[in-house]
Amino acid sequence: MRLKCLFVAAAVLIGQSHLARAEDFPNRAVRLVVPTGPGGAADFVSRLIAEKMQVSLGQPVVVENRAGANGNVGAMAVLSAPADGYTMMMGHIGLMTINSHIYKGMKFEPLTDFVPVTRGVTYMNVLVVNNAMPVQSVADLIKYAKDKPGSLSYSSSGFGASFHMAFELLKSEADISALHVPYTGTAHAVTAVMTGDVNVAFIDALTIAPHVAGKTVRALAVSGATRSAMFPDLPTVAEAGVPGFDVVGWNGIVVKAGTPPDRIALLNKHILLALQAPDVVKRISEQGAEVAGGSPEEFGAFMRSEDSKWGNLARKAKLETN
Repeated sequence: MRLKCLFVAAAVLIGQSHLARAEDFPNRAVRLVVPTGPGGAADFVSRLIAEKMQVSLGQPVVVENRAGANGNVGAMAVLSAPADGYTMMMGHIGLMTINSHIYKGMKFEPLTDFVPVTRGVTYMNVLVVNNAMPVQSVADLIKYAKDKPGSLSYSSSGFGASFHMAFELLKSEADISALHVPYTGTAHAVTAVMTGDVNVAFIDALTIAPHVAGKTVRALAVSGATRSAMFPDLPTVAEAGVPGFDVVGWNGIVVKAGTPPDRIALLNKHILLALQAPDVVKRISEQGAEVAGGSPEEFGAFMRSEDSKWGNLARKAKLETN
């Protein structure tokens, strides 16, 4: 009987120990790795979330930019850290659902080496051109590309980024050619269009809005299936002559596979609190994006569908790099 009591007591202590560890999380700073350079959609949303989370969690949430290889550099940094919930990553469309189809040297599998916490925001991309370009519409751009084969160039925030894939889809659907010039971040991709180093690009609405307003670039269309409330006068690419064209950018928080489920649930709760804060919703809306949110399971299902879509395009366009 005494031995049985000892076993029961030990089991209770072990259970209390596990509970204490769960309740103690987090008891130090949490890191949010942004696998892009400063100035893009992922960086903007990450900083809004971090600002709110560190208040609700009661611990610092440090945003760390790790750009390179369309997010692969940042992803490897996260995978080198323990799966304990103290290191999160702002995954995005390119890193999570495109890279594995186009990077031959991938050392990880995004949808199995990471697990979802929650989707962050969705946003349209805007097709913009350098002000010196003699085009005023998508139809003009397509005609320009066909009349001057090999003369059109476009920038992106990296090989496999949503900007890159959006333009590859445009090339495929409109039957045009254009030279891809990848950069290591969104800000550099925008600057390249402004200075005329490239002619054109798809850029997320959050980043490009002030440049469109300041007339440092010319906007031609938005990439989604419907018009944007932020750019009501801009047609969709589909309306402007490429039927069926629909590309929506997105990002969301993931953690390394093996992270305890109770910690993922806690992070999900606090991220959703941040995303649902009225001032955060307002700021995101003002930038032409929409809060997504949702459960880890919903985010996982969404990423699997995106993975299928972009994998099909990568094979069709024969996109591959080291």
